[in-house]
Amino acid sequence: LPEPVASAVPGSPGIWELMLESTPTLSDPTAVNAVRAIRLEAEFYDSNYGHVRTSLVAYSSYSPTNHHLQITTSTKFPKVGEYIIFHVRSNYYVEWFSYLIISKGIILLSGQEKMTSSIKAFAVTLSPEMAPTATVVIYDLARGSEVVAESLTFPVDGISRDRFNMTLNNRKDKTGHTIEVAIYGDPGTYVALSAVDRTLYNMQAGTEISYSEVLRKMNSFDNVINGTLTQEWFSRDVNSYSYVCFPSSTYGLDSNRTFEFAGLLVFSDSNITRMRDDCNSTAGYGTCYDGACYRLDRQCDGYFDCEDGSDEARCDDEQRFSISKFEMYRTNRYQRLYSNAWLWKDINIGPLGYYIFNVPVPDVPTEWMISAFGMDESSGFGILSNSIEFSSAKPFYMNVEMPTKIRLGEQLGIRVTVFNYRLYETEVLITLASSPDYRFVVVGPLGRVNSYAPETSSGEHQHLIFIKPGKSAVVYMPIVPVRTGTIEVTILAKTQIAKDMVTRCLLVEPDGIPQHRHTSLILDLTQGAYLIKYLDTNITETPILPFRQDRLYVFGSNRATLSVVGDVVGPAFPTMPVNASSLLSKPFYCGEQNMFSFAANLYTLLYLRLTNQRDMHLERQAFKYLNLGYQRQLTYQNDDGSFQVFRWHSQPSVWLTAFCARVFHKATFQEWEQFLYIDPSVIQKAIAWLLDRQSPEGSFHETSFYAYDRKMSLPSERPEDPVRFRNVSLTAHVLITLAEVRDIRGEIGTRAATARGAAARYLERMLHLIQKLEDPYELAIVAYALTLVNSADGEMAFNLLDEKMRETSGMRYWSRTELPAPSVVIENNKPYLHPRLPYIYDASNVETTAYGLLVHVARQAVVQKEIVEWLNTQRLSYGGWASTQDTLLAMQALTEFSIQSRSRDVTDIKVTVEAPSTPGFTRELHIGQENLSKLQTLSIPNAWGVIIVKAQGTGLAIVQLHMEYNVDTWRHLVTPPPVPAFAVNIRQYSYGRNSSYVSFRSCQSWIRTEESPRSGMAVLEVNLPSGYYIQQQTLDAYVQSGAVRNLREARYEEKKAEIYFDYLDTSPICVNFTAQRWYPVANMTRFISVRVYDYYAPERFNETMFEVYNLYALSICHVCGSYQCPYCPVFNAAPSLRLNQEQSVLSLTVLLTVLWRHLSKG
Repeated sequence: LPEPVASAVPGSPGIWELMLESTPTLSDPTAVNAVRAIRLEAEFYDSNYGHVRTSLVAYSSYSPTNHHLQITTSTKFPKVGEYIIFHVRSNYYVEWFSYLIISKGIILLSGQEKMTSSIKAFAVTLSPEMAPTATVVIYDLARGSEVVAESLTFPVDGISRDRFNMTLNNRKDKTGHTIEVAIYGDPGTYVALSAVDRTLYNMQAGTEISYSEVLRKMNSFDNVINGTLTQEWFSRDVNSYSYVCFPSSTYGLDSNRTFEFAGLLVFSDSNITRMRDDCNSTAGYGTCYDGACYRLDRQCDGYFDCEDGSDEARCDDEQRFSISKFEMYRTNRYQRLYSNAWLWKDINIGPLGYYIFNVPVPDVPTEWMISAFGMDESSGFGILSNSIEFSSAKPFYMNVEMPTKIRLGEQLGIRVTVFNYRLYETEVLITLASSPDYRFVVVGPLGRVNSYAPETSSGEHQHLIFIKPGKSAVVYMPIVPVRTGTIEVTILAKTQIAKDMVTRCLLVEPDGIPQHRHTSLILDLTQGAYLIKYLDTNITETPILPFRQDRLYVFGSNRATLSVVGDVVGPAFPTMPVNASSLLSKPFYCGEQNMFSFAANLYTLLYLRLTNQRDMHLERQAFKYLNLGYQRQLTYQNDDGSFQVFRWHSQPSVWLTAFCARVFHKATFQEWEQFLYIDPSVIQKAIAWLLDRQSPEGSFHETSFYAYDRKMSLPSERPEDPVRFRNVSLTAHVLITLAEVRDIRGEIGTRAATARGAAARYLERMLHLIQKLEDPYELAIVAYALTLVNSADGEMAFNLLDEKMRETSGMRYWSRTELPAPSVVIENNKPYLHPRLPYIYDASNVETTAYGLLVHVARQAVVQKEIVEWLNTQRLSYGGWASTQDTLLAMQALTEFSIQSRSRDVTDIKVTVEAPSTPGFTRELHIGQENLSKLQTLSIPNAWGVIIVKAQGTGLAIVQLHMEYNVDTWRHLVTPPPVPAFAVNIRQYSYGRNSSYVSFRSCQSWIRTEESPRSGMAVLEVNLPSGYYIQQQTLDAYVQSGAVRNLREARYEEKKAEIYFDYLDTSPICVNFTAQRWYPVANMTRFISVRVYDYYAPERFNETMFEVYNLYALSICHVCGSYQCPYCPVFNAAPSLRLNQEQSVLSLTVLLTVLWRHLSKG
């Protein structure tokens, strides 16, 4: 064939259109029917002598009678709401032809057209349903009952109807602190905006919505076999990406495959032609376009097995995948210490067709890429074709850096960084605001300053600096707080034409190691209308011990807070959200603890819902955090449906998987699916994985030889027992999940029902063994599991459990050992209730008693209130008990009791609080239906002695008194554990300029081998000196290196390092880490605490303190925390002018001479 003439496609640079006319080149016009294929070869040469070559093979349609139809379109850019023109050609007589228009597998339009000649044009209106691509299929029933078909797939622009535009105006606010954003469009249009750092935007990792990305994704909706011809242009400037689509004829070589590739099924007795196929598809062979065969397992392997390359057609776009990967990794993804997102906002355009608002500009100078998309009821979806670029560089601004908390007595250097992006030098006056809460640290001549009790000054402090254009300056303002609590520090930077003011909050804590005491009890006014309680704080008026150097506590560190809440469950959302940190003061960096946070919020929502205390505002907030917790928990799920406790080097856990499936099932409510949706497949996959962990005897077993919660793997107490671990508690734990998750259908549901019966029978067989055990935990959890499945032996398990019930002071509970009654001291005929100390089996006692209460409530037993009272006396915080599992079980049991008792319906209590230590201190709190579950707190001033609580009214309420004080003497004043369980040995040494680096080496081991050979999940908490910091990436790399046995997680929280171990045994496990000075802090506390404990039995702990005197002796200039320090790089002070006697006489003589001349002239 002669070389065709190429013409550039308008609006699409780099794309050419070729028109091939084969008939005029042939001597016999009918010879064109014998042409089987046409090969088109193209070559391209650029100005740099680059050369690219490619080829294309086009095959003719097959028809035994040489009857063909062709359909094309002359519409260049089809858009919704406009017409598209089709042109149909035929090489035989056609009276009528039929057509169908299909999009996304749905037939949208059908009709017939009459052919008056060999060419027919007809128009179709494009509807929104046809976007983004649609396929038109034409067919005709020719003579001989032959069906002749052809199709054309064409793009439809459906995202250009909702037209809106956005402008940014940064000239109204001359300071550059805010910009005006104006959005114009159709009234009522919903518009969502977001801005990201250009560095992240350039990665194009698939998380940003762009015009080209939307087009590409929308064109992938339909079957790739009948897709449009597409081209995506890439550029170093990702804002220049473009994606274009062109109509494409069918890939089917005959009528049969034309219908098949269009996704149509044809029912007809006519002859639907099909090319001869000699390839055996059942044997794994496919057919090339030229009729040859190839193996299907070699399809899309990157090699041409067909001569025409058809085996590599219609494959996934590997080039697009490689480009996406390149985009993601071409940028250095270092962790930034500021937010990479901004302008995350959604609005609705007003009735006048615009919406204008102001937004603060981030302080960090960054190039932002602002994207927006809109949605309108009539116009549909729209998006900005190109992101808007905006630079947030302010002409002048200030950044203030400081820690959020320090100890009283420590001196802090506040880092003030001032930026000048103007074109001229600027004079800046920096002012430290006056405050009674802190004083300015004064540095003497030549940098002389004491570490302890330095010279200070009060009032406002000012300092003048000069900054070159385009530069910045750092100034350290040294302060020392004079009181504990939260204080505000204000810094003002001012020039002749601009100013910036920053206020930071600083929590000042007392010196020493904090010690906590907690008292909790129920105010029962169901039997009487008046009640009085005397709560002893266990704190003396003065910490001084006569004739001793030690003191009982640090002066001013004694604090007490009293709280009241109605009902017996406890406060609903004392913080939002609730988690292990807010309820239990424990870290939550593993799968179980994250699931506890999810469950605690969920159980609180269920409690409010089931007791008619719903608050829509609270629910909306809780659903937000539940969604975050759900997404975070899915990061702990494996592909097989199981959950693992840690993300790295952790095996799947039966215990955690059952826990997750149970809680997620509780969260599945059709009523709130629009706020919180739990994917049913998550639960089903978890249950299916659990079923594979069941033994033929019916028990469930862990995948590892150790248990994070040792209660799930209790060893047999009989020396002659041949079976060491029977997994009774773990089997009961899984059975409870299977009993609650009953709505699974299909094969998994059938298997779950069978497994439920097998597990119940196994537990029934184990009853005769566990009834003899000293520890009632297994009996309690088995009794509850058998009660849920309505086992015939459930009644016997209940009776056996009741036989092990203990009693103290009229309260009922279950425990391995007898527990002491609440400590009450009678003085002056008044009972003073003392706070309780940790007991030997705190977590196990609470969880066992909670299971006992659940069984009693389920069976409507008589003894319930006494158990509720004991559970409430065991609280160790306002909303929690010892650890996560016992807290959840207690919340669930108390909720079930509250729902049935209904005592809250009559609750109306007035609580009067008196503190004799503060004359005249009296406060009243009211508990009613409007605030039944709201936590009401009261800080007690001058906290020592006794707190008197008087209650009047009806109903039930919980009163709690939390005390805290700090000690700074040696170990005998630190709260001891009930029994020694851990040994810990920690050493630290400092290096670098003035101890700028502090390295720690901590070795810990398990020593209570008579209880178990190893601990459960162990956590090491090391408090860090103020101002020191550990990079989280360093800790992550340390964990993933596998250098330390059993180390699974390490986290840095401000002033604390938290390190997780699978378990600790008798062989010491040592960890090493280094903290570096991040903020200059001087005169640091002398004592630092370290604590190691079993997370699920926290009464097994060891807390000790060690001395860091070298840090205590550092002055503010040792740490370069003041601009007044002459030997630091931040030195910025003008020398004082001092005149000697001769200079003074000379100056006076000159002054008198000038004055005499002036007077003589006058």
